[in-house]
Formats: sequence, structure tokens, C-alpha cells
Amino acid sequence: MTEMTINLPHDVAARLAPIEERLPQLLRQIAQAVPADRPEASVSQPAVAYPVYNEFLNFLMTAPSPQEIIKFKASPTAQLRLRELLDKNRETVLTDAEQSELDAYEQVDYVMTMLKAKAHNQLQQTGQAGRNE
Repeated sequence: MTEMTINLPHDVAARLAPIEERLPQLLRQIAQAVPADRPEASVSQPAVAYPVYNEFLNFLMTAPSPQEIIKFKASPTAQLRLRELLDKNRETVLTDAEQSELDAYEQVDYVMTMLKAKAHNQLQQTGQAGRNE
């Protein structure tokens, strides 16, 4: 395993502290979601520049329960923006910035799908599946 040092603003580090032990797994999932044919798309714009990432990180910062993970949905604003990008992508070619933003939505969707699957599995293993859903 490789050790990395990342310089973060103090407020960001404080917000990530509660999930510090899960960061390697979350970063692995995000890295796996980076399109192999367009790695520049994921680095052309800092992740936090996209509201969908901030929304996702804010949700994770609440240390959600498995039930809350399963119930999570993007905000209506994020859903509207995604629809706009998808519609435009069907009609014409997206700009590099728009494609990068769409890639960010895909990455967040991938990680949330994985988290929801793990939450379902955890609830099934503990016999809580179907409760409070």
C-alpha cells in the first residue's frame, strides 16, 4: 500500500475526520469510477467545484446510518442539472467543462450505488432489512 499526504484546508480536514477510516475505501471507489479513456476529465476541474460533490460530501459528513444511505437522493437542484446535462448531451456535443461535470455526476452515482449495496447487505446481515425503509 502507498502512503499519500494531502494538504487540506483545516475546515475540510475537520469535516473528514469522522470518516477518516473509510477514506481509503471511498477514494478507491472514486478512482475506479474515473473513466479510463478520459482521465483528464476528472482532474480538469477540482472535485469540490461541482455542487454534486459538495452535496455528496455533506451527506457523508453526517455519518449516515445504513437506512439513511439507502434513502439518500440527490437534491432536486442536482437532479435538474443532471437532466439538463443529459438532454444537452443527447442533442449536441458537451463542452469539456460540461462533460467533466457530467463525469462528476457519474462518479457520485457510482459511489452511492456501491454504498447503497453495502448498506443493504449490512442490514440483511443484521436482520434489519425492510425496517424503516
